[in-house]
Order: sequence, then C-alpha cells, then structure tokens
Amino acid sequence: MNNSATTRTITKIALEYNANDKGTAEMVASNYLLSDTSEGQFNEMKTVAERNTKVKKWALTGYISQPDEIGRNLKDEEFKQIAIEALAKVGLTNKNQYRLDIHNSTKHKHIHFVANRIDISGKCTVKAHDIGKRFGEAVREVCKEKGLLTDIEIGIQKKAEMLKSLTEAIRSEDNFDNLISEMKKKGFEVQLSSNIKDGISGMRIVMEKDKNFQTERIYKAGYKLSEISNQLKISEIKSLFEMKKTVREAQKHAGNLNEFRKILQQNGISVKIQYKGEFKAGQKNEIQDIWINKVDSNQQKNGFFFRKNVGFSLSAIDSDLGDLGKLLSQSSVNNDAGNLLKTEKNESLIEIAGGLLGDFLNPTYVSQHEDELWKKKRKLRR
Repeated sequence: MNNSATTRTITKIALEYNANDKGTAEMVASNYLLSDTSEGQFNEMKTVAERNTKVKKWALTGYISQPDEIGRNLKDEEFKQIAIEALAKVGLTNKNQYRLDIHNSTKHKHIHFVANRIDISGKCTVKAHDIGKRFGEAVREVCKEKGLLTDIEIGIQKKAEMLKSLTEAIRSEDNFDNLISEMKKKGFEVQLSSNIKDGISGMRIVMEKDKNFQTERIYKAGYKLSEISNQLKISEIKSLFEMKKTVREAQKHAGNLNEFRKILQQNGISVKIQYKGEFKAGQKNEIQDIWINKVDSNQQKNGFFFRKNVGFSLSAIDSDLGDLGKLLSQSSVNNDAGNLLKTEKNESLIEIAGGLLGDFLNPTYVSQHEDELWKKKRKLRR
C-alpha cells in the first residue's frame, strides 16, 4: 500500500480537507474529539497541543492508499483497522486525538489521518525522527500480519512484469518508437528522458492501470529502468538496437553465412559462431547461434543481454530472425578457429536472461538494515 506520514503545524484547513474530498469523504474513526465541525475539532486539538510548548509541529498527517492488487474488496472497517494499528506502532495511543476519513473520489480508495502527537496528558508520544520511513515499515508489518501484500511485494511483482514485457519488446523491435508502441499494447507507458550529450538517457515505465491523475503530485507512478533492473541499461538497449539494424541490413544483401559475416565485419562488427556440440574442423557443423560485437565497443561489463568479451547473442536479442533463420539452420564447414565460440563454455544468453528473470520473480526480501550491513561487508572485502 502506498503511504505517507509527516509531522507539521496545521490549520483547520487540514481537517476540512479530510472531511470533504469533493463530498465523498466518510469519517470512519475519531478519538477524544467532541465537536462535529472541522473548526471545532481543530480548536480541540490545538488546545491539547498547547499543553506541550516544546513541540511546534504537533500534528501527524498522512494517508494510506489501496492498490488495485488489493482493490475495493477490503472493507472500510478493515482499512480503518490497518491505519489505527500502523499509527499505534509509531507511537499513537488511545489518549491521542485523531480523525480518520476514507476518500473515494480518486481511482484508488485511500484513508487520510490527522492526529495529535501530544496526548491529553501533554506528552509527545510520536517521535518526529524518520516518521515517514517508520510509518511505511509499520504499514508493511500490519499488512503482513493480516496476510495482505505489502507495497514492496506489490512493487516486486510489478517490476518483474515490466521487465518481462520490456525484454520481449526489445527482442521484437529495433527502435524506441516501436518499443513504446509495443509496450503500450502490453498495458505500459514508456516515458523517455534525454539530454544534449547522450540523447536518450533514461526510461520510466508506468502501468496504464496505475495512472492516477488525482494523486500524481503526491507520488509518481511507475519505476525508473534502474529500479526495474540493475543490469539493463539505456546504453545497452541503444547499442542493441544499432546492432539489430545493421544485422537486418546485412540480411538483405547476404546470400550465405560467409557473406553475412563479411558484411558485418565491414561495418565494424565482429562475428563468432556457436555450434551445436563439439566443433570438428573440416566437417559440417550445425550452427546454434551467432554472437556479434562492435570491434571498438567500450562496454566492459556484462549487461542483461550483453556478455563481456563476447557481445550479443542473435537468438537472445531478436525474436524474429527472419531470413537469418535459414542461415542458422544451414550446416557449415568452418576451419577458422578464431571465429569459433565454444558451446560448453557459452550457453545462450537468452537462457541466462531467463534465469535472471526467474530469480527476479522469486525474490528474497532483505530489510534495509540488513542490506546496508551487506554493503559494508562488500566494501571491506575490496
């Protein structure tokens, strides 16, 4: 569930907003508030807050929003209970004033809260330090206790779905315009960013069903490419598209594999052949795959599709090889060991990518604290 919490000094407007929501708001809980009006409730809260003059930002405000994955099947009473239990985990007690309202005017039902950090005895029960982070963790704890998906788990599922659709689109297309169109068919909006130096420099993917124009100022929908995969980079996609275009041009003019390889080499692309089984010099060997790489490539690290010192597997980057399939299916006599890629050491990258995606679809959640410890350990090993 998306959520937010912050401490601040409020006016009666905050309570008026909670109680309105274009006339659709429904108050589902309140505590130690006698007045029926927003102004009256604000005055009651302010009077209690003045019992502790040390705390200036005496109010705790925020929201919890239901995603489509949980949907409107969650009853208002259950939704209210999630909010109350999460607020209790960050310090709210039964002696604190609060008001909870469910809003229905936007695409996603959400619950807003305004609470007094100062209880009726004048004690500040809710610490301001890292309140947004602590409240988010509290909401996740409550969701887990109730058997509901957390925002992290939902995010992992969405990112896995995005990665799967994106890699499929990359394999079927050879430019960003067609990639955007293909992703739209799959239910995603691709937003590209660019700069003068690099051209296209970034990507954000949004699920069409997640678009919510009423709350886009509160949180930005979708995920950056770096959040979806730490291996797939924009630079790799750009290089991959360039290679595919060159390959398809070579296909038009090549009558056989040797001509195909020669044309690519003339365009500054090295070609290595991967055969099925053990390569036997002077005999016919069945081709399994072709690996291509720019001779002057600056890419030094493995990517999602790219393998260091080898390049791109054509079977991995192109879902429709077209006429090249005929070249791949032909038997070939080849005595050039320098252009040979040994099968036993180099399985198809599409299999590797599939394995990576499988790991991504079955993640092990590590808390931020544990993740920071592992990062420190890795630095010490270097």
